Amino acid sequence: MKFQGWAITYWLSFSILLAVVLFLFIAGWYPSSILVAIRSTGRTSLILFSVAVTASSVYHFWEIPFSKWVLRNRRYIGVSFAASHFIHLALIGAIALAFPEPFLKDQAPSQWIFGGLGYVFVALMALTSSDRAQQWMGMKKWEKLHLVGGYYIWFVFFITYIKHTKQDPTFYTPFLVFTGAVLVLRIVKHLHVGRIKKS
Repeated sequence: MKFQGWAITYWLSFSILLAVVLFLFIAGWYPSSILVAIRSTGRTSLILFSVAVTASSVYHFWEIPFSKWVLRNRRYIGVSFAASHFIHLALIGAIALAFPEPFLKDQAPSQWIFGGLGYVFVALMALTSSDRAQQWMGMKKWEKLHLVGGYYIWFVFFITYIKHTKQDPTFYTPFLVFTGAVLVLRIVKHLHVGRIKKS
């Protein structure tokens, strides 16, 4: 594939932002429409995050051209996740300022704490997604940051979708299963299960 490198980040980030702007322009600036945008960007963040963190696992099991492309570009997909998630955060800030109630009342204090720490990891991982950052930090520290950060962000997604599934099981159960499958795939890969090769 010719679509490589930072072009992935630019186009994915631009596409998500454009979709949000167009949706809010058409639907209007209302609490309900902003909530739809918040939930939608949460899902784009989940998908991009999952693709990035399972890139090596997917390639381990299915060594095909597409999985090789994903593995080669996982850094840029990961930064795209960060961009999507900060758009998500901007929408949360917008609804909190423009329509604070009942939005703020519905948020438990623990959500702000756990979610806030998640954003710290998102920012740190995005800012260190370069060869220069790896050299500056040292590979061991860099790997530890991205390992701990990755699992923490996964945990936040998993807890979030448990909550959503309780509210709407029919719609959110597939997202909860998908989030759980991300962890299972990484664990199974680390157990060194054999791969499937395809030309």
